[in-house]
Amino acid sequence: MDLFSQDTWKFINTFAPWLSALGTLLAVLVSLYLARRDRRIRLEVSAGLRIVVTPGVPAPYPEYLSINIVNVGHRDAQITNIGWKVGILKKQYAVQTTISDGISSPIPVRLKDGDEAKYLIPLNEQTKWLENFGKDMLSPFPRIRAHFVKVQVFTSIGKTFESHIEKNLRVRLVKAATAKERS
Repeated sequence: MDLFSQDTWKFINTFAPWLSALGTLLAVLVSLYLARRDRRIRLEVSAGLRIVVTPGVPAPYPEYLSINIVNVGHRDAQITNIGWKVGILKKQYAVQTTISDGISSPIPVRLKDGDEAKYLIPLNEQTKWLENFGKDMLSPFPRIRAHFVKVQVFTSIGKTFESHIEKNLRVRLVKAATAKERS
């Protein structure tokens, strides 16, 4: 009761070295990919609006522009600057200054694996950040250009990481830019 003849089994066994070689090649490629992935700097960047709630202090709470940077890779990253990019074809760039107020991280800052840097820029009548950014960077079409605003993080190795801004910030920027147009 032979399932296959001897010649059929010889033919099937000729594929074994090929399958073995293919498996070895795939194992080497996966290991090289994993090794190279750990050598790259990987950062997650976000920018949005936040309020700071302090126990015992009544509302209204102060509002801030919050820029968060998290090192999600295994390699240390040196953050040297923060900036903005706006536009599709004709791009505008801006550098964001920060203040040393004790709640924001310093610049430059070194982030190890899992470390986070936070930058809080006050949004109040003295700074007028929303109004100035909306007027200077989003005109002449603030509703359209606001969809193409990205926060940028610059590193010491010359790599730039960027991310779209959160919806709450985008809506407030458009509101501030169109309020300036109406007045």
